[in-house]
Amino acid sequence: MRAAIYARVSTERQERQQTIDSQLTALRAWASAQEHALAEVHVFRDDGYSGSRLDRPGLDGLRDAIHDAAIDVVAVFSPDRLARKYAYQVLLLEEFRRAGCEVVFLHHPISDDPNDQLLLQIQGAIAEYERAVLAERFRRGKLQRARDGHILGNKAPYGYRCEPKRDTVPARLVIDEAEADMVRQMYTWVAVEGMTVRQCVKRLNDGPWITRSGRSHWSCSVGYHILSDPVYTGTAYANRFEYVVPKKPRGRRSHRNGERTCRHPRPAEQWIAIAVPALIDQATWDSVQARLARNAAMSYRRNKKHDYLLRCLLKCGTCGLGIHGCYFPGQGGRPGRRYYRCAGTDPLTTGRDTKCPRARIEADALETVVWDHVVGLLSDPAQLLGQFERFATGSTAAASREEEPMRHLKTRLDRLDRADRRLLEAYQAEVISLNELSQQRRALAEQRRILEQQHEQHRRLCAEQAQSRETLANLSAFCERVRSRLQTISITERQAILQLVVERIILHEDNTLEIQHVIPLRGPVPGSGACQSAEIRGIMAQTPPALSSLSAS
Repeated sequence: MRAAIYARVSTERQERQQTIDSQLTALRAWASAQEHALAEVHVFRDDGYSGSRLDRPGLDGLRDAIHDAAIDVVAVFSPDRLARKYAYQVLLLEEFRRAGCEVVFLHHPISDDPNDQLLLQIQGAIAEYERAVLAERFRRGKLQRARDGHILGNKAPYGYRCEPKRDTVPARLVIDEAEADMVRQMYTWVAVEGMTVRQCVKRLNDGPWITRSGRSHWSCSVGYHILSDPVYTGTAYANRFEYVVPKKPRGRRSHRNGERTCRHPRPAEQWIAIAVPALIDQATWDSVQARLARNAAMSYRRNKKHDYLLRCLLKCGTCGLGIHGCYFPGQGGRPGRRYYRCAGTDPLTTGRDTKCPRARIEADALETVVWDHVVGLLSDPAQLLGQFERFATGSTAAASREEEPMRHLKTRLDRLDRADRRLLEAYQAEVISLNELSQQRRALAEQRRILEQQHEQHRRLCAEQAQSRETLANLSAFCERVRSRLQTISITERQAILQLVVERIILHEDNTLEIQHVIPLRGPVPGSGACQSAEIRGIMAQTPPALSSLSAS
């Protein structure tokens, strides 16, 4: 038989102590004793990955190999090496068995016997309990070590190096003089010369200083962190931050959605102070913080003198970054000019090795092209109506195709409920065994899952059809409300209209614009309690004439 083995350890310390090698040795010996064919590509391992998560590279490779029918049997040292949560263990075991792959646990062999299945459930629950207890003990132990004056972790702030615990001497921070000189120099630049963080970073990039990673390119975020960290005054703080679920996750489809990945500061009274050698005095640090606050208030991003109609809407089609407005004052009596410039043209801010070749664009010409296009689109709603009618017709046709089969959906679901009740009654009457009951209920559950997917698909189609009818009814009214005052409104009202009807404006390499529209609805969409907007991405994307004449070097 074609065999595979899987081993996992949770921490790097376990990896260094070679506990994963002991698992692999035992698993290889089992494969050899059973005379299974074990290829090296079928040895899967996860070093330093928690068993409370399923997104592990070794486990993903194992699941892919089983899905491709490349493995007949997989061996794992114990169930908690496969997963720490019982729900995850059941999910993986069911997935492997559906693919026709046998699972063998060396330390705790599990069969289909009800007693073994009960034991597996108990072991999974105990594993979850152990993980929760260990996490709480680890957290409280870290807090107690911080109260005893130990530095937690081995990553020291720039200007220090971490010395590990030796005998009775706790782990501590000591000054790295080479880095400390640069830190003191940065504080002098800000406190004495009044430089900004950006100016400090430019000087660092032009000087001999290098980062911890060996690069000569410094980023503004690192510079700001050095200038705002209170550790340089002689006090480090533990328990300063906590991790919470982000309110606006960056990737909506990320596998880490719902996890605590956002760092949030705790109340100051919960911080634990640890004495460390000071690099600067408290007066210098306070002076720098006051200067940083003043620089933030006087920053160009706070400048409200010049208005930009397309702010927060432009995106570069070359590098994918945003395009913002900038102003160049005139000289010799000539008036100043407004431009739009890609953020990628400044590698210092973006931290990229190369800058975007996009030339800046005159703001007046670009704003005129976009505004005229939007005005023409809203003044002639026939184009919007024609394209949106095709969208609504597609939804209606799809819903009508599903109407006939869905008439029998409720009847089939009722039959499944009755069949499930009959199985339970047969088991209680000792007509069928527990194994037969489990197999037949799994088959019924699979049928129910398919029917529920069909029901959900039908519900979505009905919602889309209702939404399209609602949008189609309000589209003409929306255009009528907006176009009556398009030519007489102020710059602020124009910005409000653009942000209402335009989702994004992409400036491509050939200097053409792609405008992605959204159409706001006056009332709520059926099935929702809030006002919605009907997005017509791609369908409504418009490309005005080329803007090659607008580019400026």
